[in-house]
Amino acid sequence: MPHFLAPHITLPPMPFTQEGYSFVYEAKQCNDSTQSLILVRYKDSEFFLRKAWRESKNNAILKCEKSTKTQPTGIMKNALKILCAYQKNIISHNLNNNTPRQNLQSPYLKSMEFFLDFAKPCLIEIGFGSGRHLLHLAQSNPHLICVGIEIHTPSIEQILRQVQLLDLKNLYIINGDARIFLEILPSHIAQGIYVHFPVPWNKKHHRRIFSPKFIQESLRVLDNGGMLALRSDDEVYFQDVLSLALQEKNISLEIHKNQQQAITSKYEARWTKQQKNIYDLKIFHTHKHTNNEKNVKNTQKTFYFDKILRKNLDNYKSFPHKKIANDWFLHIDNLYCAGDIYVLALCFGDFNQPQSKFLQIAFCDNISTRYIGHNPIPTQAAIKAHKYLMQILTQE
Repeated sequence: MPHFLAPHITLPPMPFTQEGYSFVYEAKQCNDSTQSLILVRYKDSEFFLRKAWRESKNNAILKCEKSTKTQPTGIMKNALKILCAYQKNIISHNLNNNTPRQNLQSPYLKSMEFFLDFAKPCLIEIGFGSGRHLLHLAQSNPHLICVGIEIHTPSIEQILRQVQLLDLKNLYIINGDARIFLEILPSHIAQGIYVHFPVPWNKKHHRRIFSPKFIQESLRVLDNGGMLALRSDDEVYFQDVLSLALQEKNISLEIHKNQQQAITSKYEARWTKQQKNIYDLKIFHTHKHTNNEKNVKNTQKTFYFDKILRKNLDNYKSFPHKKIANDWFLHIDNLYCAGDIYVLALCFGDFNQPQSKFLQIAFCDNISTRYIGHNPIPTQAAIKAHKYLMQILTQE
């Protein structure tokens, strides 16, 4: 991530604007004065920079706050370059001229928020790796939107280059958690969901993509006759997923071993060369949905802010705060303050797919109370955590 190091970091008086960037305020962490957040706005982007004193290295760092990062990376990098120019001495930095990739945002890379109102028939691949199968899906189904979800950045960069070269208008890429993505989709719009060669995590089952909840969400999102497909070289993983699938209603199954496919991924080619068996499990949704059932949203998508009554720092002495419920949690990690503006560092939602956000609480006319950057992804767990947070903040 972009950053620079200095013996001490000097900031100009805020707010100020330079080169189209607005540096709004510096909020200092209440229980650690060596840490602070700087709110930056540029066009439609909004993010925090983090200033921190590093005692062990006897220097200070100014860097992008990871949980508010925006795309393209060059936007954050240029904000740091502006503040870097105010320093008398710089130890080191990685703020040289932006590469084309850091300046341009691919139109094929979409955020989760893009899909909150999505209702088109689609095909989904989770963990697409090299992207060969996903590209084949898009080329073979030009009448459908194809969505690829991946957390490995090099894989995403590689396929975005291929999508642009092939000019595939029907292929979108997401960098994020597939479990969250499925939960925000409306019901019965996917023709197929593909999971090819996922990490088996045979000793850490909680890290697997396949779980009872994942299968149930997939079946909800699948249209009549839609298919959830697992392809794996790991027999233990295959058998475990099969056992989970057999617990579901309104499905039919197909099982294959070493079945040839139209496209071979680099992983499959590697396993085949090693003479490993390849297992296919296809789960078909057999329940017939009516038109009235289609495109029903699984969650609300608005986060409401009631009147917040805590108007001075004394009312926030109970933070950090932690609440753990059966199917959701809320952790208020830290509190930052900039005059009449408070910033809560939060982690909340589902235990297996938590979200990290900053909530800005303002008691001045020109700054609103809201989540910084954009709202959390409105999963059921996130909505429950938000409602509990509002109960805390509206208490006398």
